[in-house]
Amino acid sequence: MFLSWTALVFVIAAAAIAWFWQDSLAARERANAAAIDACERLGLQFLDGTVAFARIGWTRSDRGWLTLRRTYVFDYTATSIERLQGFVVLSGQRVDTVGYAPGESARRAVLQSAAPPPAAEPKELPGNVLQLDQWRAQRRPTAPPSREDREDRGDQRH
Repeated sequence: MFLSWTALVFVIAAAAIAWFWQDSLAARERANAAAIDACERLGLQFLDGTVAFARIGWTRSDRGWLTLRRTYVFDYTATSIERLQGFVVLSGQRVDTVGYAPGESARRAVLQSAAPPPAAEPKELPGNVLQLDQWRAQRRPTAPPSREDREDRGDQRH
């Protein structure tokens, strides 16, 4: 039996697509289980019953191999009023991170105790971390040259 090169490429591409599809389904199930488990451990309510795909990319595993890094998002609530979003990051089939909305730990402390949380003093940031306002001020473009400056240089654009 003789296969043309076109047919061979088609069969290989179909096999690769089928593998990727099955691998993605397995990763989604693992992310779903991790999100449910994390919500149960913290006493949060997992909403919608599933995670949603957010991003895919490449990363290096501990052994140095290239693996797919998938990010899934999920919704949860601590108060049954406010809907918050968390995320699960998988490298290959291994769960790397499960995260929650910013400030969730402070909200949980308020819910668990009637006393307000202690006021946190502003922390000194490491040398390589900038506040967003500082970064914007440093990156702010300079104003374009005024019309008089352009005429002095001989620019004919107006």
